[in-house]
Amino acid sequence: MTEKGMVREINGNHVVIAPDKGAVCFGCMNMECKSSGGKISAENRTALPLAPGQTVEVEIPGLSLFTQVLMAFLPPFFGFLAGFSFFRFFFPASGEAVAALAGAILLFASAFAVIKLREKKPPKKTYTVTRIIM
Repeated sequence: MTEKGMVREINGNHVVIAPDKGAVCFGCMNMECKSSGGKISAENRTALPLAPGQTVEVEIPGLSLFTQVLMAFLPPFFGFLAGFSFFRFFFPASGEAVAALAGAILLFASAFAVIKLREKKPPKKTYTVTRIIM
């Protein structure tokens, strides 16, 4: 995920950026920016010569995004597998439709649990300044 914004503060490697209001982030619908007071915290890992007022591009590393996707999609998947397998193992006389229903119930239950967990403890996003635009 890539964002553009203007540098507001610089404290060593830590940079505070005001995101570009014209750009719309469809990944989070700008909820990340709204929750942090309209600012994005980023790290200047490549030691770019930054100054307040510059427009820069920041992004979240791909591995971090991949980990977040796995943590969002794997629990519901395994919830369905657990519900389906459990029901088929302990109640073999019932049909596959009943086992699929049990799997679907656990799929939605685990998805709901992931949503509630993410609301209480959101994943830490570490933005990195990648380039200076202006």
